[in-house]
Amino acid sequence: MPIRVSAELSHVCSLEDIPKHASALESRGYFRVWVPDTAVSPWEAWLAATIVAQRTDRLQIGLGVTNPYTRHPVVVAQMAATLQQMSGGRLAMSIGKGVEKFLKKAGIEHHASAVEECITVLRSLIAGERTSLEGSVFHIDGMRLRTPAPVAPVLLYLAAIGLPSWEAALRVADGVATIWSDEVAQNRQKVMAERALPTAALIPFSLTKSDFFEHRATSVEELEERIAVLEGEGVDEVIIAYADLDDLEAAAGRIGARA
Repeated sequence: MPIRVSAELSHVCSLEDIPKHASALESRGYFRVWVPDTAVSPWEAWLAATIVAQRTDRLQIGLGVTNPYTRHPVVVAQMAATLQQMSGGRLAMSIGKGVEKFLKKAGIEHHASAVEECITVLRSLIAGERTSLEGSVFHIDGMRLRTPAPVAPVLLYLAAIGLPSWEAALRVADGVATIWSDEVAQNRQKVMAERALPTAALIPFSLTKSDFFEHRATSVEELEERIAVLEGEGVDEVIIAYADLDDLEAAAGRIGARA
């Protein structure tokens, strides 16, 4: 199956421009838009994802990477179940440990088991199940949401680079979200020997914005080369992190994005 081409909603676009970006993503045939949950965006991720859902009909919606510290899993489960219903079953999520420097600024300490516990809780709560967990980080006693369980499950990806995260994904996740590197390729190969996990890999791309991500692709030709590598490795989904609508259009025009 050909690699699916998705995009990460530009974290530098304005709140007012999100509807325009959503319409462009759907009209150009992108498979999914991942809405980043980051403190550097000029908007809040769940609100942005809701705007995207309202302005599109077919475009799949990803939320993340989000972390289990700044948003408690019970709250996230309620938001996810609600948006899954509202969008007609188009939601997926990726959960990760968060950016260390932002966690430190917020006075948050990372715990190795937090992501895995979060995904376990989310899966159960979103499905409408009464949930208990006595974990290292989260302690939940017989919680059940009043939010109706969506018909389609919310796919839960784990953001992974190092091997321990890949192994955790193997235990609890529906897939992996990552940024491609030689290390990631090796870890994926080790994990895939046990069980195939759908993999979505991000490629930063901007034609003109020089401060947009390190190691970004700076031409469509370079973007095409990187996508070809991922396709050759059997990666399921590429996520193009673009800066503006010109980047989005250039990528779609040359790579022939298909839903």
